[in-house]
Amino acid sequence: MSNAQMEQGADLSDYNYALAQAQAQSTPEQAAPYYWAAAQALVMDEQFLKARTLLETYVLPVRSPSQFDGYLLMSDIALGQEMPMLALQMLSQATQLASAQRPGNNIKMLQQRAKVMASLDNWPNAVKDYMQLSLMLPAEQQEQNRSHLWQAIQNLTDNEMSYLEGNQLPLLDGWLDVSKILRQQALTVEQQVQAFQEWQQIHGSHPAAIYPPLDFQIMATLEQRMPNSVAVLLPMSSELKVASESILDGILQQYYANSSAQPNLHIIDTDQYDQFSQAYFAALNSGAETIIGPLRKQNVAQLGDLVQDIPTIALNQLESNRIIPNLYHFSLNVSDDIRELMAFAKKEGAENAAILSMESTWALRQSDQFKEVAKQTNLPVLTSLSYENTPIGRAQAVKQLLQVDESEARIRSVRQWTRQDVESTPRARQDLDYVYYVGKLGDAKQIRPLLNFYFAEDIPMLASQTIHDKTPSSNTKSEDIERIIFTELPAVLSETSQGGNAPFVLQRLSALGNDSYLLAKRLALFTNVKSAKVSAQTGIITLDDDGIFNRRPNIVTYKQGELIDAKESYFAQKEAE
Repeated sequence: MSNAQMEQGADLSDYNYALAQAQAQSTPEQAAPYYWAAAQALVMDEQFLKARTLLETYVLPVRSPSQFDGYLLMSDIALGQEMPMLALQMLSQATQLASAQRPGNNIKMLQQRAKVMASLDNWPNAVKDYMQLSLMLPAEQQEQNRSHLWQAIQNLTDNEMSYLEGNQLPLLDGWLDVSKILRQQALTVEQQVQAFQEWQQIHGSHPAAIYPPLDFQIMATLEQRMPNSVAVLLPMSSELKVASESILDGILQQYYANSSAQPNLHIIDTDQYDQFSQAYFAALNSGAETIIGPLRKQNVAQLGDLVQDIPTIALNQLESNRIIPNLYHFSLNVSDDIRELMAFAKKEGAENAAILSMESTWALRQSDQFKEVAKQTNLPVLTSLSYENTPIGRAQAVKQLLQVDESEARIRSVRQWTRQDVESTPRARQDLDYVYYVGKLGDAKQIRPLLNFYFAEDIPMLASQTIHDKTPSSNTKSEDIERIIFTELPAVLSETSQGGNAPFVLQRLSALGNDSYLLAKRLALFTNVKSAKVSAQTGIITLDDDGIFNRRPNIVTYKQGELIDAKESYFAQKEAE
């Protein structure tokens, strides 16, 4: 009996009833669908461990029509337990069953696989799966699938967009063209809407033309919602003068990019006021309908008592932000980089991490941020070390990190015990998938050879954008900086490819300014479309429920001295040399 047939005769959404029915059956084959129903009821109640035990005991080992659905439900459970690689493994098991070829089961398989790909942030594969489903699903399921497809496309980086162009999937290029219109930040909102309408007329039969994404429906009304006056609060006269000037340069680049839609712009130097509240009130008195800033953390901390009706986009955030209506936070917070690196590592099957950082205050703070994000995402951090930046300090830290020092101690102990000169080579630990490194590129190129020396050449180093402080010198050995994978902003990568030579940190601040003004213009899009995403100079930007704009930066690495996209598998390191 199939699950569908079983459910026609009784409502088995109640766990206790389904379990009682299972226990009343005379054979394991007859009981399996009832145990599956009981497990499904537990999943709905988020009792994943108990549901998993039922499936592993009574459903998966039994050859029955429920076995296929059991593996799919196990895949869902794995996602609920934040174990995406197990979810993929369960899907692989399901495909090997003869029942996987039955009508309808291939759709179930694709739907579950798309969910797993999305959980892994593997957006190109998620897009492919949703596109295939759009050609297979009945009409009543198409709307939800289109929504999932659009979200996946909006999550693509520009490099991933290029990878998918010219594919063999019908209609996908049209969806990508629509997304590209939204990514053209030099256009005004009105111009973007017009470009979409022109595309719509040419491709009238395309699903995106018949059912326009909600983003464009909201954008058609954005011109009326844009601020007529914007105030910028920055410390322009003190130690943050250079940083503020770079941010302001970015704001002005975006401001002058659209000469047909320029609100009044008021630049307020917060250093000219004794109290930050005075600067904020000056912004309000200027008639500003949106405020960008401040930058200093101590000023950001005061916004909770100041912000009322005027939307304010702070350019920094606190360790713990109060949720205040009309208060938003947009910054280059390294936590965004850490989350993206963790997602990338998990997609590659890597989980166990260790932290190696310099002893500088900023480095230790970033190390703590990694631990905090790891705790939130249940990522195992096996070891956390800081080291003195000397040859001895680096060597001792790497040996301790890889537990080579323990291996050496065991060898010495054996030699003392046996009183023989035992031939043995110290070995690195085998339970470590990657090292999160906090330092500069010049420091990292001293660490990478040590990892290689101690037989850990396959263990990559992951790092945030802070490692990328300058272009490697001409005498840098390629092998000393390879397998170092780090985040970087699209704006910096674009500037680098064009031969720009401004310091990377100032390029990032300029990108921050550019995107902050872009967000000020499009705030209504984010507040009205929960799934809204903008591909901009700091990455793919989304707004969470706490009023924080999060970024998805690019992930890059050096290969033979060139900076390349790191979407290849650097954890398995299977490429041909």
